[in-house]
Amino acid sequence: MHILQVSPVYYPEVKFGGPPKKIHGLSQGFQKKGHDVQVVTFHSEYPKLSEVRLVDSVEVTYLPWFGRGTKQWPMKLSPLESLVEGADIVHCYGLYNFICPPASRLGVKHRKIVVLEPLGMFKPKARSLLAKRLYHALYTNRMLREAKSIICASDAEKTELESVVPPGKLTVRRNGIDVSEYQNLRKTGAFRKKNGIAETSFLMIFMGRISPIKNLGQLIKAFSTAAVPDAVLLLIGPALEPNYANELNGLIEALKLRNQVRILPPLYDHDKLDALASADLFVLPSLSESFGNAAAEAVAAEIPVLLTDTCGIAPIIHGKAGLAVECSVEGLSHGLREFSDKKKAYLLCSGRAEVIRHLSWEQPINQTLELYQSLLNS
Repeated sequence: MHILQVSPVYYPEVKFGGPPKKIHGLSQGFQKKGHDVQVVTFHSEYPKLSEVRLVDSVEVTYLPWFGRGTKQWPMKLSPLESLVEGADIVHCYGLYNFICPPASRLGVKHRKIVVLEPLGMFKPKARSLLAKRLYHALYTNRMLREAKSIICASDAEKTELESVVPPGKLTVRRNGIDVSEYQNLRKTGAFRKKNGIAETSFLMIFMGRISPIKNLGQLIKAFSTAAVPDAVLLLIGPALEPNYANELNGLIEALKLRNQVRILPPLYDHDKLDALASADLFVLPSLSESFGNAAAEAVAAEIPVLLTDTCGIAPIIHGKAGLAVECSVEGLSHGLREFSDKKKAYLLCSGRAEVIRHLSWEQPINQTLELYQSLLNS
């Protein structure tokens, strides 16, 4: 098969969260199964970039764009059209971008199989709600009609889409991770020492975008309410929305938590693994996650996980590798107190080995390829 992956962001631009790494993992997996894979995307830092690069053997075409921030419009569609013409499958990732709508339209024009993966973005949940509803009216509704199949990362995302998409079009296919990358981590103590955190402190960490959808304000309030003795909370990730980071810092000051709660810049590679190895608890308090790869990575690193029940991965983790709670200050506060008790934390994570066995990429890659083939056959 000739598979074209269409996304506004791609690996190694991991500052945009899980999707770039996820799409790269799928692309590599398709290649290893003997399929021809190409990616078409933008580079956020180089608007004029117009070239083809190999990223870990995956061929990536960067389109020049104009616009501002994440509002990127392709300068010309002819390179995109050439890629669509040469593909059997055109797989579009995400909403609220301006590369997937023309790719979907060109796919229909050239009678290609179009697959849409909304990445949990269908239901507007944070800021710019009016703009997102307008995007749906102009683009999403048409893409939902044009797609032969729509991939959801969880049953929760499927439920969101059932009101606007015929059930026969919806497929649930979970995300995956490279489990081996997070296993057998050693606690070196370097991360705690660098950040002035005592070895005896109960270290809670969040890793991801510092964004309203991550619900970090409620987490900070829950931390204050829970009052776990000798606890430290670190929010680690790119602050792509500076105003929101300023709001959080203001909240930290108002609650007099400056010595216990901090926002740190994103960590990658060895530094990220070192931080995970140093943590006593990983928290994912999101308003919504189509899946929640960050939580999966924490499970693979054998860290207890507290997450909200609005995360797609919650049913997989709950009671086996952590605890899923109501998305509220009270729910999060209760969860933080539960994990401060070592015996309760142990019981909540007693099924972690079983969860880890089901987190690899093998099954999602095979399921996606089977879906592609069935669409081509029909």
